[in-house]
Amino acid sequence: MSVEPRRSRRLRGLAPEEALIQQVCFICQRDIDIGSLTLCQHTPCCHVFMHRRCYQEMRRQVRTCGNCRRVIEDDQTEIVLETDEELEDDDNIDPFVLPSGANGLVRFRRELTRYCDQDRPRCCHHEGSYMWDELPYGIDPDIWQRYYDMLENFVTLFTNETMHVHGCVRLPVEPTREIRNVLYRLFIFNTPYSTFNLIRILRFRLFFRRVEGLRNIVIQHLCVLPFPGGPSIYNEDGLWN
Repeated sequence: MSVEPRRSRRLRGLAPEEALIQQVCFICQRDIDIGSLTLCQHTPCCHVFMHRRCYQEMRRQVRTCGNCRRVIEDDQTEIVLETDEELEDDDNIDPFVLPSGANGLVRFRRELTRYCDQDRPRCCHHEGSYMWDELPYGIDPDIWQRYYDMLENFVTLFTNETMHVHGCVRLPVEPTREIRNVLYRLFIFNTPYSTFNLIRILRFRLFFRRVEGLRNIVIQHLCVLPFPGGPSIYNEDGLWN
């Protein structure tokens, strides 16, 4: 019996196999895949992948890593996947920016439809999901569907305005900064990319409260408005407020 010699994929004219990276950016909560690696970097402290622009915004807003909570020192080396010279041309084109105006609304609605088709409201936070270990309490998925409706109304009526997310979050645990950050990240995860090209910036005006005997997270009085209604009472949450 003859055995055909094993040849590499290159010799057989096939593209190399690419292992999937099962990771999300801990700031924007978007998937990191092979196609986006040139737009990513390692954090200098805990060495996890994140989007390069998310890292730059995090470093501009706060001095601690949003993943490991360590202080980012000025003399720490930023580990990027390509040199600044190689990315020079790409820096002029922001891959996260989508056209504004009518085209932006079309893209926004398509993305929102995709979220619903993927059943994102039910898949974003449950046992085994990315942030469950940090906040192991359920959230009524209907709240995210309501949030989608509010987003669509806002970007239609208040294009290029600052969007403030108001509401009261009742928790079974103390609302520490780490707990609040998980809630902020869940809202970001349920906000389509294209939203950020139709508004100026997203800010939170959520009020967090622990309620004894509560078994799940309850979000009440949720609304999306073009005004803050006053300063945030969580000044340490500077990246979000």
